[in-house]
Amino acid sequence: MTGDYLLEIGSDEIPARYLPGAVEDLKYRAAEAFRAARLRFEDMEAYGTPRRLVLYVRGLEEMSEDAVSRVRGPSRKAAYDADGNPTRALLGFCKSLGIEPSQVTLEGEPGSEYVYGERQEKGRPVIEVLPEVIPGVVMGIECPHPMRWGEENWRWFRPIRWVVSLYDTEVMPLTVAGKAAGRVTYGHRSLHPKEAYVPSAREYFRVMSSVFVEVDGAKRIERILREAERLAAGEGGRPLLDEELLSEVASISEHPSPFVGRFDSKYLELPKDVLVTSMRHHQRYFPIIGGDGHLRPAFIGVRDGDPETGIETVRKGNEWVLRARLEDASFFFDQDRKVSLFDLLPRLEGVRFIKNAGSMRDKAERMEEIAGCLARTLGLSEAEAKAAKEAALLAKADLLTAMVREFPELEGIMGGRYADLEGLDPLVAGSIAQHYMPRGLKDGIPSKGAPSIVALSDKLDTLAVSFALGIEVSGSQDPLGLRRNALGVVAIVTGHGYDLTMEDLTALPIQLASGVVSDPSPEAKPRMEAFLKARLETVLHEQGIPVEVVRAVLSGNETRLARAEGMAKALTDLVGTAELADLVTGWRRVGVLGKSGASREVQEALLKEDAEARLYEAIKVRKEPLGKAFESADYAGYLRLLVELKPYIDRCLDEVLIMTDDMPLRENRLALLGMVAGYWMGYADFSLLKSLVPSG
Repeated sequence: MTGDYLLEIGSDEIPARYLPGAVEDLKYRAAEAFRAARLRFEDMEAYGTPRRLVLYVRGLEEMSEDAVSRVRGPSRKAAYDADGNPTRALLGFCKSLGIEPSQVTLEGEPGSEYVYGERQEKGRPVIEVLPEVIPGVVMGIECPHPMRWGEENWRWFRPIRWVVSLYDTEVMPLTVAGKAAGRVTYGHRSLHPKEAYVPSAREYFRVMSSVFVEVDGAKRIERILREAERLAAGEGGRPLLDEELLSEVASISEHPSPFVGRFDSKYLELPKDVLVTSMRHHQRYFPIIGGDGHLRPAFIGVRDGDPETGIETVRKGNEWVLRARLEDASFFFDQDRKVSLFDLLPRLEGVRFIKNAGSMRDKAERMEEIAGCLARTLGLSEAEAKAAKEAALLAKADLLTAMVREFPELEGIMGGRYADLEGLDPLVAGSIAQHYMPRGLKDGIPSKGAPSIVALSDKLDTLAVSFALGIEVSGSQDPLGLRRNALGVVAIVTGHGYDLTMEDLTALPIQLASGVVSDPSPEAKPRMEAFLKARLETVLHEQGIPVEVVRAVLSGNETRLARAEGMAKALTDLVGTAELADLVTGWRRVGVLGKSGASREVQEALLKEDAEARLYEAIKVRKEPLGKAFESADYAGYLRLLVELKPYIDRCLDEVLIMTDDMPLRENRLALLGMVAGYWMGYADFSLLKSLVPSG
């Protein structure tokens, strides 16, 4: 027989940023624990509100499954006496398994045979298994910053206050963090603060609805969206939605009730980003945007409680708070505009960048130099290069503005806005505004040209100074956001297809960083290169490219990051084909010997054997096509040309004695193999692809 199982863990308010992860972790850990305990079920779901985590299991069998396991016992010598009769060791082994000596088997090589028997494990009632499983599942959930309470020093998100555990209509007796399970839960804190009785697992959701709690986070989001769109339409617009904000608002409410608030239209004169930040980040409101793309003087707030009773008081309170914040923003905006960004530059001397690495003024000057170098390397026009350098120099000036001190989320954005209001080149203003992009995984990259050059100069300088200081990044410890900066570099370079080598990206930043750090790490440059390469490896692997292919490409001689994706995908297309096997074999035959050559300069006069001359001629014929294919990103064509060389390689290695005693001939032949191997290594380290080539 089967039944439904309900587990509810009631607690003090779980922080919104932890709730979605806690729900996922509960489901994952429960599923793993149920499988390990041989508990069969049809379906499992987890839910959460600020005050509870819920596990609901449908079709849970009332007995765990039977199991049979093979157990190794004593050796043959210890299990039987000289006459072949069972010894006490064998009898004890059989007794422990509940079997007869005749039921064991002997396995192994002669002279090292062992007795094997089967242990039969009968299934147990779920009422016995769950009390053993559930406490570990709940208390094992990952809690980033747990609280401690009670004499037993329990550790969880917040103190656990009650536990509901029902198998159909029966209470499943168990204890979690000192709380014995029952069938009593609690409703919404203000709408139904009293106890609520849960008759059965299947009636749980009906009961929770009657006490004003929506357990399903997805349904809370649906309710917020539906009401927000209806209310915004009444204001002549639509809500400016944000997935993270939606998740957060749903995670701090059990009975979300959206409402409309309004503010004076005079505040619409503030920059849009200031208004949106004030509403979204500081007050958890959804701005309303009209059909013309401009903000309306209204917002959608979300109350956790009654949508009608006292809503006017709630509305007025929220409007008052927002009005005060916008009034401050207006004052800051007016004050900031009285000072130009250039006038703020000297004051950056008083703003520290990183401890023992100078000031923000120093960083601005390094950024200016890096931006100029990148602009020249990429062939930007003189006007665009000038704009990039000016934007790089001014990019950090807005750190000294009152607006950014009040709204740190607007760093760069306000600098761009102020630059625009000062009448600076629009390209300078746009570059300043975008230089922090991408701010996260879902953020776009800055525009091609000056904006992306300034963004790269900022990120590369931060990375270079950090590695020059010897700063380590490990596990979750990344206080300077080096991973985010490196991923930003990778995203910009690959997203715009910039043909920048690793040397282009690291040499000057490390040189400049070494000038500001008193005792720079000698490993700074290789560590920075490895760090960027590791981030690129992660990005490519997340696209579904086999890790062996990614590492092979990144271990080759090509260091232009933007080319790695296309190169890796061309190789991936060959996985499982004869072409890849030929490429790996070709590399194996020329790679090792080719590395040992002192030179790659081949003297045609010393090509005495027909096979080596033919190989050299095959390379000469394909040299130009190989170069054109590679530079035009025709990587599939490049690999086909390499495959065509394999017969020539095979014949040369089969017919020509490479390690001859004639030293000039030997060096010339090694140079020939080295030249051939160079075309392989120019693409990838094919030795790392052996596991992708079927054996035999």
